[in-house]
Amino acid sequence: MKIKTLAVTAIILGLSTVVNAKGQGKVYSPEQGIICDKKAGFCVDSEGISMGFTEEYLGKKAVNKFMKMTKGMDMDMSSYTLSNGLSCDSKKHICKKSKWDDKADKHWTKVLFGH
Repeated sequence: MKIKTLAVTAIILGLSTVVNAKGQGKVYSPEQGIICDKKAGFCVDSEGISMGFTEEYLGKKAVNKFMKMTKGMDMDMSSYTLSNGLSCDSKKHICKKSKWDDKADKHWTKVLFGH
């Protein structure tokens, strides 16, 4: 019985991961040109990670946490990976399902960059 329960739990967790990978839940777009990630604690626009949009959509606490976490780091804010694996490059105007994919994720690239 325990094995059956574990298998069902694994299937449910697997399905929730697939749902999140499609932008439901933690990664979402509050409006065209913006993607926010509740789990990672930041929002982005076509230029890269945006503290302005992070504050607007996730709150001042999220900005403070991000700034504290990255203090003293030399970061390229135009290239980033979200908690669902989505990887975007604002200089190249492309989002991919992961940083190892060659093809653009058409949905998220269009949401963020409009093409």
